[in-house]
Amino acid sequence: MGPRGPRPLLFLTLVLLAACLAQLSEGATYRQFLNRHVDFPKSSGNNRIYCNRIMQRRGLTRPVCKTFNTFIHAPTGQIQAICRGAGRCHGRNFCDSNASFRLTTCQVRPGSRPGRCVYRARVQTRRIRVACTQRLPVHFERIL
Repeated sequence: MGPRGPRPLLFLTLVLLAACLAQLSEGATYRQFLNRHVDFPKSSGNNRIYCNRIMQRRGLTRPVCKTFNTFIHAPTGQIQAICRGAGRCHGRNFCDSNASFRLTTCQVRPGSRPGRCVYRARVQTRRIRVACTQRLPVHFERIL
């Protein structure tokens, strides 16, 4: 005798809802990665004020001044490619880029406080390591 009543339909609805929520959370993580680490083309301004402006605009100065943050100045397709075969993957989900990227690393200066964070910029061209989920970068791990 098979299940009766609305239980099978309710179970199916819950399974589909859980799958949708999992997919949305992955998308949000990728969107967070883009907000925190991608600035292409690079916003205008000299390096002295670049970090102060972008860190504030991206919401990285509250509730505390984020100590370090690296921005990648490349099209999203090139960054995604690291997770899709244009990088060397290892471990759980880390992939190293084969290509070098233009980067700006912002480091908070001593004496900064939330709302009045002051940063120093370091510009370089280097390879990077990202964490990938579902073939998308979701975390900037480090500069190689």
